[in-house]
Amino acid sequence: MKRAALLLPIALLAACAGAPAPQRGPVATLPPAPPPARAAPAVAAAQPATAPEGLSSVLRIADPQRTWNHLTRFMASTPLGPLLWSAGPMGPEMLLEQALGPALAGVLDLGRPIDVAWFGITEAESRVVVSLPVAEQEVPRLHERFVLKEHRGMLRVERARDADPDEETPPRICAFEPGARRGSARLLCAEDAKDIDAAAPYLVEVVGPQPIDADARIEVLEWAIRELMKSEDGAGGDGNTGALGRELGDAFMRELESMSMDLRWGHAEVDVGVSLRFASRRSPFTLAFAPAVAPDAAPPPAFLRLPSDTAVAFYTQGASRAELAPLREALFRALRDDWMDDGYDAAVLDRLLQRLDALALTGGSLVMGAGGDRAAAERAIAAYQSGKGAARSQKAARRALQPWILIAVEEPAQTWIPGMKELLLLGEELDRLKASAKAAGGAEGRASKDEDKERTTSVIVRAPATLPAGTLHVELRSTPLTNDAPPARAPHTTHFYVVPAGQRTWFGIGDDDAAVVARLRAATDTGRDERTLGAAPGLEALRQPGTLAGGLFSLAGLTLLGATGDTKEALDEAAKDLAGLATLPARGEVAIPVAVTSEVLGSGAARVTARVRLPVAAIQDVIALGSR
Repeated sequence: MKRAALLLPIALLAACAGAPAPQRGPVATLPPAPPPARAAPAVAAAQPATAPEGLSSVLRIADPQRTWNHLTRFMASTPLGPLLWSAGPMGPEMLLEQALGPALAGVLDLGRPIDVAWFGITEAESRVVVSLPVAEQEVPRLHERFVLKEHRGMLRVERARDADPDEETPPRICAFEPGARRGSARLLCAEDAKDIDAAAPYLVEVVGPQPIDADARIEVLEWAIRELMKSEDGAGGDGNTGALGRELGDAFMRELESMSMDLRWGHAEVDVGVSLRFASRRSPFTLAFAPAVAPDAAPPPAFLRLPSDTAVAFYTQGASRAELAPLREALFRALRDDWMDDGYDAAVLDRLLQRLDALALTGGSLVMGAGGDRAAAERAIAAYQSGKGAARSQKAARRALQPWILIAVEEPAQTWIPGMKELLLLGEELDRLKASAKAAGGAEGRASKDEDKERTTSVIVRAPATLPAGTLHVELRSTPLTNDAPPARAPHTTHFYVVPAGQRTWFGIGDDDAAVVARLRAATDTGRDERTLGAAPGLEALRQPGTLAGGLFSLAGLTLLGATGDTKEALDEAAKDLAGLATLPARGEVAIPVAVTSEVLGSGAARVTARVRLPVAAIQDVIALGSR
């Protein structure tokens, strides 16, 4: 504005000088007209500050005082509560006094956002710059309270004017940034003055003015995402499918543009969101991961038919067949190459893949649920640890840890049952031809670490009368091929079911036949609604329209499903984990819902956001678990 005010009278003078005043008498030859006045060059708009080199992420806390109050409320009933308040009440002001000194802490406004910039991604190279809001009424008094030195538009804090001689130097290097508008003054602090110089323009000019729609949010820059998620050499497995996995992962990462996490406090829960934005959907995996979803899309009805004791549940609307086509073609091509390398017959393999292509990755919704008997697992592990009948009790403990799994697709069983029968026959034919070629001295294919240790055969048996007519029941009978096989390799049978339910098909799998059948009955019998998730309270977040995917889990469910018990070490680890769950305030049993949305943007970009709602009881369990 000052420069424009100076240019205005100059422009007016130039305009007046361009025309001479009229004269009386003879008209003299007019002198050449002066060149037209040139407009003053426009002042270039100031370019916004860019992220400084090495900046990896920025954390924003909208209201530090509110966040502190919620944290203390949630932690009060955990083992950390008495420890935190053993020295008396503590607040964020006291923490700032310890970090910055009482003089600097006294000029801050903890009701406004705090911004934290991180440089580097490893602990060794990590550096932090904190941008703190200065109370508006304190800004005119800064020179009265501190000895300040102007440096690059900021006021570097030398010391507090009333500081004791032994405490003249502040604990951190800090500088005041007055800000371009009222109420925008900030105090920036770091271990190194160079970091303040680098981060201040970006934090003050770019980050600070942005509105924040959550209680806390962290943005991770693109380069840091790639470094954090960079796959290690050789990761993803061997062979063609391993190479395909690495290729798809690299393409996925190239299209990933940004990642953010946010937190919103509620009265009885905390809502946590993770959002991924993709620059495009050209790669096969990104296309399948971020599909277009109708705004009125509802959770598949089969999800609410899962048994009420489901420990981990998930549904997805699924991508369309066209969106899945590039991924399906690449995956089947890699599988064929790998199986050919393993020595399987090409002609039979092509027939198997042709049948599989008609069933798998064809688009549409998918529902999955899994669970186990925690009490039975705890009893079996206790018996194993008592040392009575080591081999038998070890086998029983492993069996008790095996989950039941249910899957549902919105497709008629008339397609799946004949398809599964044909796949089983083709699989047996492939194994028989490979064994014949091996016996005849033909190519043996690649060596497998599990080869010749266990043999599994499939047998179609009668399905229980309690399941719908036409149910397919397959027993997968596994037998060790060595006498010294561990209990995990002992003979056992896994039961596999394909169950018709109108235009829907249910699949059930598990070692405990009775447990699988009971859950399939609950899912398919409309007279058992009270035993399904549809009758469970607190699932409102999973009924929202327009979601791509959703589900629920619990700490106990994840722990139980993650325990295999295949070795003595694994059983000891499972015993330790289950014993730890028993000491948690809610024993890890609180259900935690998850909802996922997917948006395909007009520019060809896409955004996928997952939101997790953590009830207070679940948060207290997590805090108690992490405090050990």
